[in-house]
Amino acid sequence: MYLKMIKNNIKKNKLVTVATVIFMTVSAAFMGLTVLLSGNLLDSIDNLMSEAKTCDFLQMHSGELDMEELEAFADSRDDVEDMLVADFLNIENSSITLNGISLSDSTQDNGLCVQNESFDHLLGTDNEILHPSEGTVYVPVCYKSEYDLSEGQIMQIGNVTLTIEGFLRDSQMNSMMASSKRFLVSPEDYEKLENIGSQEYLIEFLIKDGCDINGFATAYADAGLPCNGPTITAPLIRTMNALSDGMMILIIFLVSIVVLLISLICIRYIVLTGMEKDRKEAGMLKALGLRGKDIRKVFIAKYIFLSLSGGIIGAVIAYIISKPLGIQMRELYGASGDNSGTFLASMLGIFVTESIILLSINKHLKKHDRLSAVEVISDRRKNTARKKDSLIWITGIMVASVFLCLVPVNISTTIGSERFVSYMGVGQSNIRMDVRQCDDIEGVSDRLIGKISSDPDVDMYCLMQTGSFRATLNDGSNVNLLTEIGNHEIFPLNYAQGKCPERDGEIALSRLNSEELGCTLGDTIILNRDGSEEEFTVCGIYSDITNGGKTAKIYGDPALDNDIPVMWSIIYVSLKDPAQTDPFISSYQSYCEEYGNSVKITDIKGYMDGLYGQTINNIKNAAALSFAAAGLIIFIVVVLFVRLMIWQEKSDISLKKALGISTRYIRNGYVRRTSIYIISGVILGIILGIFLGQEIAGMMLGALGAAGFKFIIDPAAAFILVPGFAVIVAVLAVRSGSREVRTIKLRM
Repeated sequence: MYLKMIKNNIKKNKLVTVATVIFMTVSAAFMGLTVLLSGNLLDSIDNLMSEAKTCDFLQMHSGELDMEELEAFADSRDDVEDMLVADFLNIENSSITLNGISLSDSTQDNGLCVQNESFDHLLGTDNEILHPSEGTVYVPVCYKSEYDLSEGQIMQIGNVTLTIEGFLRDSQMNSMMASSKRFLVSPEDYEKLENIGSQEYLIEFLIKDGCDINGFATAYADAGLPCNGPTITAPLIRTMNALSDGMMILIIFLVSIVVLLISLICIRYIVLTGMEKDRKEAGMLKALGLRGKDIRKVFIAKYIFLSLSGGIIGAVIAYIISKPLGIQMRELYGASGDNSGTFLASMLGIFVTESIILLSINKHLKKHDRLSAVEVISDRRKNTARKKDSLIWITGIMVASVFLCLVPVNISTTIGSERFVSYMGVGQSNIRMDVRQCDDIEGVSDRLIGKISSDPDVDMYCLMQTGSFRATLNDGSNVNLLTEIGNHEIFPLNYAQGKCPERDGEIALSRLNSEELGCTLGDTIILNRDGSEEEFTVCGIYSDITNGGKTAKIYGDPALDNDIPVMWSIIYVSLKDPAQTDPFISSYQSYCEEYGNSVKITDIKGYMDGLYGQTINNIKNAAALSFAAAGLIIFIVVVLFVRLMIWQEKSDISLKKALGISTRYIRNGYVRRTSIYIISGVILGIILGIFLGQEIAGMMLGALGAAGFKFIIDPAAAFILVPGFAVIVAVLAVRSGSREVRTIKLRM
């Protein structure tokens, strides 16, 4: 009997049934997709790092190298499992072409290497260890789509021609956020090309399980070992690898939460409306002696069946969508290996989502248990109240859907903006000049400053130089701080707390450093400079999502102490006429040709595109998915609610037709009545999308070191594209739903 009643109820309420299944399906699909993508990403990265035997500590260095000193240090450490020094031949980008395309505009440091023997292996597309033959080269896989490359094409380095044999995965430098990229060649070709580039070294250590990497890094710096270049640890490598696709997954997770909330709201209304439509049947069953609990079982059994259907369909959709969204992930990091755990986690996520929906439904159904047969049969609720509810719910859905569209769009425009550099630990300028990996960083920087200071096109400029200093904290512990020295007032940052260092004795810390070191405004840090200890007071805390988000800034002359080598210099320049940026860069690139790849000059937009272009593309994919979900939700919900309103007004519509009022006029009336609620929802959605969305995005980026996050809004997208899309879909849905008016017969 129960089964027959469920079948009859589904047949009688086809629209409501379909709408319920769709909401359950979409909720399950987004949650399942989030778990699938995040599980596959983390598994793929871990699998790649395991197969490649990624090092735990990497020190890039250019200049003289004492191997005996390094080996003695490694032998003296109980926490060192293995050590290697890998050669890296840095090639000037203008000397490299891939399939006829020059890399002169690349923001990456590109160079050649040979395969390592013990660890830090460069792997192929099947995660096999690569051994190129003479005359061939393996290209970083991230360049495959960027330059539309394929096997058999040509890579030109100066006058030397190499054939692209395949593409490599570099567990340490796969991400575009890693500033260097390695091309793998044979030892014979490396020796042939050695005179074209500048020699650098990757000093790498494997640390035994359970040992402290940060403690090892401090000991390395204290030993005065080679450090003329960036220092990278395994956690930072993992973070850089995960960040690009991770941002997309975080946005999809946010979408899944919003979709679940929308589904709970809509299904609640569907359940309550359905109970009212079926009140006479429920009343008859009560009159026949069935308890409210027994009647509820019929309805909950129906929704369990719908939930099971929605969960299965959602799981299939999540699996299908994960394939195109995971293309880049699989290309960069390979297959995730045994993904049974990820599959089970995805099923668990879908089960939890559907359980939340069913618990909500059960809660609403319980409200009818206490009603008597007479109360159930009689219509104690006025139609006007129901109609008003429908219109209010349309407003709520519009709010949630606009929010769903706007947040990914605002995140994308923010990260893509030139002003986003304020979250990277640098002030906003037109041009950035990096001086790295050369024997005379200070001398090259001074010569550039001399030329810039006399350039009539330059408005402002400043020189920043970075070194590593030993610091003593209030609790007596010692750490090494990556510290930037210069005048920080010329291109100031947006400080989350306090201000920039303006005088000697002041230091600003990045947010992650502040949290890790337990330092706040007013705390004291002692820096060891040139053998003497100087006391600094923390004056500010700022955002920085570069160098692992752990940096510091002090005021002073950029010339560092003689016994602490300059790791790199950065010169920031703003022009009187920003339109002259390209000619200015071309002129200075010609001037710096003698320094080879040691000086890199980019406009800030190009610098941002090089670092975050991949991430922005992923966020745009997530935004497109959000638009599709929001459009689907708006259309289904508005159609459903309009048709329910028409059902509630069936008698009134029939009477209007009898009085000669046309069907077209009645349908247009629904457009007029819903318009104010649609527009109100859009306006509220924009407000929430900007302010609440900003807080949510701030929490996401805060994990990476960005503090005090503010949206950089594109007015066209935020105030025209998103609201226009939502209004158009909603109006089309009203027009579609109002077709139900045609089916109502007139009566006198």
